[in-house]
Amino acid sequence: MGAIARYQAGEAMPVAAEAFNYAANETKDGVKTIAQAVGEGISVAAGNIGRDVMVRCHKCHHENSSSAKFCEECGAALLKSKACGQCGESNDPDAQFCDHCGHQFE
Repeated sequence: MGAIARYQAGEAMPVAAEAFNYAANETKDGVKTIAQAVGEGISVAAGNIGRDVMVRCHKCHHENSSSAKFCEECGAALLKSKACGQCGESNDPDAQFCDHCGHQFE
């Protein structure tokens, strides 16, 4: 039995190695693209350190300062103040459904 297992392992390993190397070579460009995108995202985030993050109004989509409590454009509340009774997630004040679990508000 041991001889058969060693023979099968000896036959399977070169095939597995070839398959692995083929997959690695074929995905190399994709992995480089993803790594570059992640690096660019980190660079942008690092450049935004110390800057005020903007918050988009859920009603009119106006960009507001993160310290604003109400939209500068339409006056809507920017804080998620409607708690879901099902999961406890905070939602926009006029939400019909929970952002997290989809529970319908009454």
